[in-house]
Amino acid sequence: MMIDVSELEDYVRRVEAASRDLRPYAAKTLEEVGNEFLEIVQAEIQRKQNVDMGKLLASFSKGGPGNIYRLDSGGLTLTIGTNVEYAQWVNDGHRQRPGRFVPGVWEGKHFRYIPGAGTGMVLKASWVKGSHFFDDAKRAFELIFQQYVDSAFEQFWARYF
Repeated sequence: MMIDVSELEDYVRRVEAASRDLRPYAAKTLEEVGNEFLEIVQAEIQRKQNVDMGKLLASFSKGGPGNIYRLDSGGLTLTIGTNVEYAQWVNDGHRQRPGRFVPGVWEGKHFRYIPGAGTGMVLKASWVKGSHFFDDAKRAFELIFQQYVDSAFEQFWARYF
């Protein structure tokens, strides 16, 4: 008696191929998700019109030194953040010392900090409200994350089965 196991052998080959490709695909998907998250963070910075947003906007990068924020998924990690020291203060708000002189220039309604400038402003308020740009970007991202990942992995599995 002869039993045809060719379909089973084909299935095993597909499972082995998917197994080899899964981790690299997951890493690629996580990187793409990270890029999407960066775009959302940058859009929030622009929408909130943060002070000196040019430097803050340009400072967000994948895996750069001094990054603050991380995405973790099953042992795969993508670091998202900035090495600009004041980013967290802009997001969370901060206390300041009234009467302190801050060098820089006003450009319309926005103040641009310039170390050593002869012009600037004297601080008045003791608390500066945060814009919560990162918190809002994270909430927006969480709404699309699962759908993005589900779609990516449906495409992955469709290649094998």
